[in-house]
Amino acid sequence: MTADRMLLRHGLRRRRTSLKSKTLLSSSSSRRGAFSAAMQQFEELMTASAAVGPASRPITLYYAMAQAGLAVAAAHKPDPWSFSRHGLKLHNPRSSLADIGVGPEGVGAFQFAAQATNSPELHRPVRFGALWSSLPDLGEVSPLSFAAPEALTVLPERSSPTAEATVILIRPNPGSEKFMSTLAEALPKYPGISGFRVIPGSYREIRKSRWSVDLQWDRPLNFDEVAPPYRYHGEHYLRPSLDDQGGKPPSPFITWWAILYTFSMLSRYFPREWATALDIDKSPDAYLLEYALDLALDVVPHLTMEALDGEPALFTKPLAF
Repeated sequence: MTADRMLLRHGLRRRRTSLKSKTLLSSSSSRRGAFSAAMQQFEELMTASAAVGPASRPITLYYAMAQAGLAVAAAHKPDPWSFSRHGLKLHNPRSSLADIGVGPEGVGAFQFAAQATNSPELHRPVRFGALWSSLPDLGEVSPLSFAAPEALTVLPERSSPTAEATVILIRPNPGSEKFMSTLAEALPKYPGISGFRVIPGSYREIRKSRWSVDLQWDRPLNFDEVAPPYRYHGEHYLRPSLDDQGGKPPSPFITWWAILYTFSMLSRYFPREWATALDIDKSPDAYLLEYALDLALDVVPHLTMEALDGEPALFTKPLAF
């Protein structure tokens, strides 16, 4: 067990008692009972997830997240707070993974968890590849579809009297003559950053398919809101809108929920197709699926802690070798 995973496990166990006087749990024995039972099942399902391979892990991971959602709803959502359906549906499940659609179906766990955490919801089906690319720790590794906008690393310039930041893009380097047109096409997909100008001479090619520019705004910009930190101190990201109106995307907690729901549905109801996707010798996406399912063992408890606390729980990023 990693040090971060151990800290998260004990932190979540501490919240079994520490949250009771600070949340809606204090108002109802029914809420307290559901919270305790859901957190116990969450912990056991996460332990089970670490013990099984990628063929079955989506099932235990998704139901762990659903129990986390029930605990969060019991703690934070006004009545009604309990649910008995998923609230999601797959579309075109036999398409390529990036093109599978996932969207709302009625009102259920997904919607209640979003409301309990003040997250935007999904109001129409979206492509799985777009959900994947919108998460920093998945889109940065490799997008399932280059047509989907990715989460962008943002490095705010805190000492500047104006709002300034370096934005790093993960896409083919356009060159100094074409990067402005690339920005003009790409950045409107990221809510909250309109009105910027590019600082002259700031285009830099970092390496193949990774480049950056410096942007400046003539208005105040709260980067903690527009490009909130994700999991680690100093790791700020712009996440793309998933709708045609340019609205904010679902939170990482809710986005991971939709991703794990998709994985679990494929694993349960399309096991042959899922096994084919996991074939490391034949499927180009197999290593990405393995990575996501390994990563979820750390991310799901982390985001669950944030959802229970109602605020970021940021760690120091470990060194990479």
